[in-house]
Amino acid sequence: MDHLDRLEAQSIFIFREAFHAIDKLAMLWSFGKDSNVMIHLARKAFLGKVPFPLIHCDTELEMEEVYAFRDRYAKEWGVNLISHLCPPLVRTDESLPHAARIASRKTLGLKEVVEKFGFVGIIAGIRRDEEATRAKE
Repeated sequence: MDHLDRLEAQSIFIFREAFHAIDKLAMLWSFGKDSNVMIHLARKAFLGKVPFPLIHCDTELEMEEVYAFRDRYAKEWGVNLISHLCPPLVRTDESLPHAARIASRKTLGLKEVVEKFGFVGIIAGIRRDEEATRAKE
């Protein structure tokens, strides 16, 4: 078993453990490379099905092709997709730079989804080589 096989096996183990340990679990889906790999791993862990909802915090800033990708694969994979419109920019801190305000919209949207559905666990994919604070985890 090579290094990637071990990482994949560890990821599958974590998915299964989280699913069995956390009652109300969901996973974020941004349609990017990292979250698509996470869905691949989740589907592999559960024999082709993702047994928890996928959350898309929608800023309405994606290209048409991204929404087409989302809709196609949500249907093809048979996932329970929660697509939630993020609150408007005016609900964010005006003193923040524009990019930070967009990110803040996503955070506010996620908080709304968590509260509405009562999720107690959220799976998110963060690459250790892109986020130094997570490299040790």
